[in-house]
Amino acid sequence: MLHFSGAEDLRQRVVLATLARRQIRITGIRAEAVAGAEEGAVGLSDAEASFLRLVEKVVDGCEIAINETGTELRYRPGILVGGAGLVHDCGKARGVGYFVEPLLALAPFAKRDLQITFRGLTNHAHDVGVDVLRSASLPLLKRFGIEGEMALQVVRRGAPPSGAGDGVGEVVLKLPAVRTLHPLHLTDPGRVKRVRGLAYGSRVSPQILARVVEAARGEIEPRSSRDRAAGAGYAVCLVAESTNGVLLAAEATGGGGADPEEVGAAAASQLMEEVVQGGAIDAAHQPLALLLMAFGAQDVSRLRTGPLSPAAVSLLRGLDTFLGVRCHMTTEPADGSVLVSCRGVGFSNAAKSVI
Repeated sequence: MLHFSGAEDLRQRVVLATLARRQIRITGIRAEAVAGAEEGAVGLSDAEASFLRLVEKVVDGCEIAINETGTELRYRPGILVGGAGLVHDCGKARGVGYFVEPLLALAPFAKRDLQITFRGLTNHAHDVGVDVLRSASLPLLKRFGIEGEMALQVVRRGAPPSGAGDGVGEVVLKLPAVRTLHPLHLTDPGRVKRVRGLAYGSRVSPQILARVVEAARGEIEPRSSRDRAAGAGYAVCLVAESTNGVLLAAEATGGGGADPEEVGAAAASQLMEEVVQGGAIDAAHQPLALLLMAFGAQDVSRLRTGPLSPAAVSLLRGLDTFLGVRCHMTTEPADGSVLVSCRGVGFSNAAKSVI
């Protein structure tokens, strides 16, 4: 059994434990209330508890034991089964992306294809939004040879709640299971040939959305989304596509008194920063790509990224701890980009039917 301390990287550790079939024990989960947090904010957060309930829905036979104060977690993985017709209530503490991201890593190794409906916030300041997931995350999976019915359908958008009953969006995620992953060779980002954007607004003045779009118009030609939504808010998602098919995404969320011009400019600035850093993948997708490289075929995968994010560095440590996989990294002096090379463990999804 592997032992960890603290609440950091809890999702990552549970995902790695599930795939590597390793039992884990995490102690000291917010053993003391954090300054500025709500009274009694000790132990697992509501979002983390909800994530563990999600794991129980897709992993058959797993055992999750939490002590009375929520400061200690024991997890014994079971069989990753996937399945259809699943529903999960994400609550309002975190966005849908908080729950979708782990499934992007787990679902390809499930026994059956996954279809699950999420209800919650489709855009959240601390989580990847549904538009980035659709525009960049799903195409990344295809680079690993993951083929089949793959979609993220936004039935109804949900913004952070402004009152009782607000903020409940609905998203349907479909992901196929595969036997093995292909090695990744993504080292040349190419030159940006187009930048596309999507801006959405719900229960806000049309002028606010127009100001967001105008602030980013110097780099994009956004299209507005009028999806039926719950809750008041707005957001903008930008995706740069290169001559080599590389997709770099950035987003910004408004609401709560945020200046619309600042929201639009922030998304554009973030995207341009990703382009300048010379990576073939944006910072938000570094952990997912590195994880799939490690669980891929027994061949060397190569990926060029911008400077590694804290989440990516943590993931690399986790791969060493759970799998004994170590990646080789070389920094390019000209632009600061990092070439990551990794030999996969040759993980095979024995539960997936060949037919």
